[in-house]
Amino acid sequence: MRVIAGSARGRRLLCLNDRRIRPTQDRVKEAVFSSLAPRLSGSRVLDLFAGSGALGIEALSRGADAVVFVEMDREACDLIRRNLQACGWALSDEVRLVQADALRWLKTANTEAAQYDIILADPPYMEGVEEEILALVSHEALLAPDGILVIESGARQVKPEPPEGLYLSKAKVYGDTKISQYNWKGKV
Repeated sequence: MRVIAGSARGRRLLCLNDRRIRPTQDRVKEAVFSSLAPRLSGSRVLDLFAGSGALGIEALSRGADAVVFVEMDREACDLIRRNLQACGWALSDEVRLVQADALRWLKTANTEAAQYDIILADPPYMEGVEEEILALVSHEALLAPDGILVIESGARQVKPEPPEGLYLSKAKVYGDTKISQYNWKGKV
């Protein structure tokens, strides 16, 4: 696993040998970030279910101003710190790591009064998780105007109906992985 483009291009990232953490394949990551490229420079990014931190690190490498990584597993959080250091970033006000269950954290995220330009979510491939992420992001109004939510899920998972405020703008399958991109249209 490596950083594909930007200031940390080519840097190898560490990954846990753990079946619970499934890193995003390079070709899937390349497709996601090619789509996001025009919006990355200067953006605020939220990386949910961060795992190794590869998605958030890719965003930083491609010009994001700030990234918040949310990951529950302690070993994975240590790995994110090491991967950030290997790419030349340290934890700061702009690069934050939150050790918490992503869904629980989303329920209280509005207390931080933060809105994100891009939210990246790579949850466990289980039915219902994508729907819960959509509901929480919409309810808490976590996306900035014209913000984008990208969710990685299993290719066979049923695509949920987006709640008020979000609409599905793109969905594509890459082998066993489905990438769904939702855009924020705000409360109607």
